Amino acid sequence: MRVFDAMETSSAPVNFELTPYKDTPKKKLPTTGLRGDVGHFGPVTVERCPLYRPLEKGMDTVRLSGPAFPETTLRGKRRSGQPSLFKAELTVDGGRAELTFNARALRKEDRALRIAYEGRKYVYSTEGLGRAKVLEREGVRVRMEPGQFDPSAGGARRSGTATGPVDAVDLAIAILLEEVDTDVLTLTGAALSSPFALMQRFSDGAE
Repeated sequence: MRVFDAMETSSAPVNFELTPYKDTPKKKLPTTGLRGDVGHFGPVTVERCPLYRPLEKGMDTVRLSGPAFPETTLRGKRRSGQPSLFKAELTVDGGRAELTFNARALRKEDRALRIAYEGRKYVYSTEGLGRAKVLEREGVRVRMEPGQFDPSAGGARRSGTATGPVDAVDLAIAILLEEVDTDVLTLTGAALSSPFALMQRFSDGAE
């Protein structure tokens, strides 16, 4: 049962910065991810476990939470220590989103990730490996840019800019995807991912 209400929007541009973090409690699994304040939407945290867990059968999960945000998760095949878009399932406030992309396409716009959720149609694209990523739907645009690397947390800061009547759902999806391996959306990343995709095909056939 979904309880989140996404009525609150912002017509003014929303600028924010997220900081990487790493928590290593003694009696719990370690977590890593991003956290920060997103304008008047307030605090948000994205977390995942950096450890490989055999019981997860090669899958990994990242979660986003915050008082003004819908709980958002993505579960996908683990790649480079993160969940990836292979066999990915995106859930926003208890509702499943539909994900489609074509890693074999040659043009950037054709390789983009398309997300359908509650009547919304998003296009998520990247400008290249290690470069800015953009989530768009009609009238709304959220751009995330990588910033300075933090050695202590093992990750880079992120700078975000949201324009149009953006709401917490838009922001949640864009921010969550910062902790997902989306390299396959780039031409270089798709080429590097080809051996990984082939292994997944054999793995699926063996299940």
